[in-house]
Amino acid sequence: MVLLRLVCASQIVLFSAVAAWCQEVAVTPVSGSGSDPSASRPQVQQIAIAVRPQTWSASLAKWKQHRESQGIKVIELDAELGRDGIQAAVVSQHKVAPEQIRFVVLCGDVGTTPTTIPTFYRPSTALVQFGGDKQLATDVPYADVDGDDLPDLAIGRIPADTANQLADYLDRVIAYERSTDFTAWRRNVHVVAGVGGFGPVADSMIEMTTRKFLGDRIPGWTRVTMTQASAESHYCPSPVHFAENTIDRINEGGLFWVYIGHGHIETLDRMRLEQSYLPIFDVNRLPNVDASGRPPISIFLACYTGATDASRDSLAERFVLKPEGSIAAVAASRISGPYGLAMLSNGMLSGFYEHHIPSLGEIVLFAKRESAKELDSAALSSDLKMIDSIAQAMSPKDYDLLAERIEHVWQVQLIGDPTLQMPYPHILELNAPKRAVPGQELAISGIDVLVGELTLELTYRRTDKRRDLGAIDSHWTTPEGQRQYRDRYLAANHGVISSTTTTVAEDGTFQATLDVPVDLGRGRYSIRAVGAADGQWQAGYTEISVRPPR
Repeated sequence: MVLLRLVCASQIVLFSAVAAWCQEVAVTPVSGSGSDPSASRPQVQQIAIAVRPQTWSASLAKWKQHRESQGIKVIELDAELGRDGIQAAVVSQHKVAPEQIRFVVLCGDVGTTPTTIPTFYRPSTALVQFGGDKQLATDVPYADVDGDDLPDLAIGRIPADTANQLADYLDRVIAYERSTDFTAWRRNVHVVAGVGGFGPVADSMIEMTTRKFLGDRIPGWTRVTMTQASAESHYCPSPVHFAENTIDRINEGGLFWVYIGHGHIETLDRMRLEQSYLPIFDVNRLPNVDASGRPPISIFLACYTGATDASRDSLAERFVLKPEGSIAAVAASRISGPYGLAMLSNGMLSGFYEHHIPSLGEIVLFAKRESAKELDSAALSSDLKMIDSIAQAMSPKDYDLLAERIEHVWQVQLIGDPTLQMPYPHILELNAPKRAVPGQELAISGIDVLVGELTLELTYRRTDKRRDLGAIDSHWTTPEGQRQYRDRYLAANHGVISSTTTTVAEDGTFQATLDVPVDLGRGRYSIRAVGAADGQWQAGYTEISVRPPR
């Protein structure tokens, strides 16, 4: 039973986590959103408690000023208080201002020296039954003010080893929030799926299910790329160069970069193909990562990648501390399970795309609080019901799924600044005819659009299998096979059929046309819009049906 659940776990990851991160929906416009997420923040002044070695206080100066300009006051605590002393001080501060204190920022790596901040450990009763660790490393107790072992405050750890490293990271946070680069990279979500190898039938079924779910969660204006470790998938690059393509997607920049699959402290999984094991990513490739100016938030739905207490820095820590790396990361400290990760992912998606929660730390907190609740089956979506049912079926009798979810609440950690402000776009409505004819122009217009340049794209829908992508007819090790894999992968992730750029008039309106190719097959297609204007960015989405003339 244990082995069966672990094998099925990999499939649940793709059926749930990939689906969760790749689904496509229209989204209600965000009132007052744009480059200033604090627009939707309550007027009451918020307080962040920053824990740092006493000698590192100067490293916080610019960041404190930046946060206070946003209405977030920063209170400093000395790391020298020790683990229990810090926890008691946070609780004491919260009693004084319970409505204001929202964040805990741990500034320092895990350890017991004067310039480190210890972590806590909680015993596993659920995951340990499937070979998981007996003790889970967690920072949650620092954010628990009522003693129920669940977080009440948004918490994150900046695992800096020196005062200069802390200052450099916080400078990157300020630059990220002040960036005026509102080009199309901001809508990118890159997904790398390291799970596969179950055989052509199973892998094809997994990909088909993923496409089926693509219509439900992530808004259509988002550009999602997939890099999948299954040779039969359209989203598989040349296996020989899989790691290079993983790095290319990181370097392309985006809102999120998501890895789904097996992992360890310093490495991700390998692609298994014939007798070969081909790397997806490891620390030795970190020098090639350069997302300067466009850093994503990295989400590792994998084991151990956030083990901040390991003797060497974990992969997620290295991603965040590298000057050209991620701006933040969410990762597990121990062996994690696809069920708990899927439930947390669902909460993070809801927090960002539906509730428009202003800060990353509060999004993670929202997801954890939702995951720690008793599930109301009647209120669950069909997707979550399926995930819950599969997990229950693969578990021993009387197994406690709530305990498993709580163990993920403990061990999945935010590495980076929990007060990081999220870059929400202004959502615009596109007006287009319901039907278009191949070989003719498609007229598109809009109102209440921010003045500036706007790029419009006619694209394939993420839900649909591309019929124009050919099969691979050469062996993957040959130059011709590598070229075919590369070309198919790039075409599958490009998806743009035609595009145009227009200028929005001073009254906030625009009119433009898109070419509909004469050979475009009948079916439904997407229209996406993205643009920069007046210190923020905007995006929109609609769908059309292409049919030949009657």
